[in-house]
Amino acid sequence: MATILKSQIDLHNPAPGTYTAAWHVDWTVGAVLHGGCVAAIIHHAAETHLTTDPVMSAKNQPDVANLHIEFLRPCIRQDSTITITVLRTGAATSTIELQLAQEGQVRVIALATAINFDRVLGPTVPLPIARTLYPPAKPAPDFDGVLAHKSDPNWIPLRVSGEIVPFTRRILVLNPRDGFQHDGICDAWNSVDNERSDATYLAMMTDIIPSMSDTLLRNGGLYDAHAALRRSQEWAEKNPGVPAVIPNTTAEAMKSSTLNSTITLDIEFTRRISGDARPRFIFTRTAANSLQDGRMNVDVTICNENMELLCTSHQLILVLEAERKFRGGRGKSAL
Repeated sequence: MATILKSQIDLHNPAPGTYTAAWHVDWTVGAVLHGGCVAAIIHHAAETHLTTDPVMSAKNQPDVANLHIEFLRPCIRQDSTITITVLRTGAATSTIELQLAQEGQVRVIALATAINFDRVLGPTVPLPIARTLYPPAKPAPDFDGVLAHKSDPNWIPLRVSGEIVPFTRRILVLNPRDGFQHDGICDAWNSVDNERSDATYLAMMTDIIPSMSDTLLRNGGLYDAHAALRRSQEWAEKNPGVPAVIPNTTAEAMKSSTLNSTITLDIEFTRRISGDARPRFIFTRTAANSLQDGRMNVDVTICNENMELLCTSHQLILVLEAERKFRGGRGKSAL
């Protein structure tokens, strides 16, 4: 059964090496599409090609190990055409190139490395994720209790619902009850309508994160994690266990001083995510490594309910004037 996200993408294969994908208002940021949802389209097309194309399926490399995405131009509110070229096939890994076009113009280009996670290629030395997560994450919540609206000692639930990326209304977010204690680091647990997340969902979730520029600047912007947490803390005092609903509007976004524009996104997957291995909740750590002269580097670490590493990502982001994206009544972004 297709997930909500894959149903919205509605991928079709009209010709060899060519796919079409729909767009959905749930993914919109003003006049353009959210980068995380575009990454999900790219991942879904890559994974589908690896498993259905005669040449690639014969290689038995169904998994995307690494996905490098270059956002050349904003994607607009239109369907997309994805063209896939096989650059190299090998015994252990293969590489394909994907170009996403709208109105005959290439807007996104990507490279995907194919692998078979079930195939043992060499040695294993298990290293617990706790070694790399510093400061340590709070203890995981009682997930069934959270879904039953029971108050958790370490996490506060919320949803973000509004005109900016409306898909977030589907995502239950758990933020640390005592706040974000270290500048540039935001932890959260996320669940998408209690669906089990596959790798395509994870590709999207690497970019469904707080605005780290707003959070570092503490400017109260739409996705300033500190501002959202304060509102959810106030709600939780009177409504323990019940998710706060935080709205947003395009008019509010117009008042923001900055916006984040992702230039490149790299995602590395560590394991196959299918069947019962698909998590209901994922842990996400978002860490801004630098914000200098409008350039920001952000790393994201995603784990399952058992704190087993599922994927990591790295983004190069430009922090720009918000009014350049939100132009009331105009059909195109200025970017």
